Amino acid sequence: MTHLPPAFDPASYFDHDVAARYDQGIRLSCPGYDALHRMLLPLLQLLPQEAMLLCSGAGTGSEIMTLAARFGLWRFVAVDVSASMLDECRRRTLRAGIADRVSLHAGRMEDYDGALRFDAATSLFVLHFIRGPKEKLAYLSSIAARLKPGALFVLADLFGDKGCAEFVQLMQAWLLYYVSHGANAEKLTADLRHIFDNIDFVPETQLRVLLMEAGFCDVARFFQSYLFGGWIARRQS
Repeated sequence: MTHLPPAFDPASYFDHDVAARYDQGIRLSCPGYDALHRMLLPLLQLLPQEAMLLCSGAGTGSEIMTLAARFGLWRFVAVDVSASMLDECRRRTLRAGIADRVSLHAGRMEDYDGALRFDAATSLFVLHFIRGPKEKLAYLSSIAARLKPGALFVLADLFGDKGCAEFVQLMQAWLLYYVSHGANAEKLTADLRHIFDNIDFVPETQLRVLLMEAGFCDVARFFQSYLFGGWIARRQS
């Protein structure tokens, strides 16, 4: 009998210690992390001058910091299951003087009960923690339901078909990059366990189907760094 690892609980995994180290660690594990965030600017620059953005799984708020610095009248709703990550987000927005433009909500996206309909939404490095196609679809649908018709959605996640040679090649290159940039054996072992236990990889073809079933169209990939990918889509009218 195959024994699956226990269901991943991001609320407990992303505790105070992990949240405090997150911004440094993600830059080690994801080549191009900052470039991904800078690429959001031209993708979203045609939104209304006083746009409202939904940041699902906002974490420490990196996309909020990037977008708020460029677009001075935009407002943000940050939703995350980890109160510790939102605490880091709150501290960053306070230091940057933009806390009055950011509303924080601890909990699942599916349970968010705000009445607003948003001009755009982001979900960066969230979906790959959700195990199972039905659960992924429910998450994406909960975002789509809170967007205006035609609103933009930016998704970034680990992806790939673990059974194909391309996945193996990119995984090997990613791990070599990781080691060459300072990950010691202990950290590599722990992070590999986290990846194989908690990341639910899906092929891009399946990801596109899930987005369409959730109510999105015009899906286009704009970013890839090894097994990290980024897509932009539009809420169907």
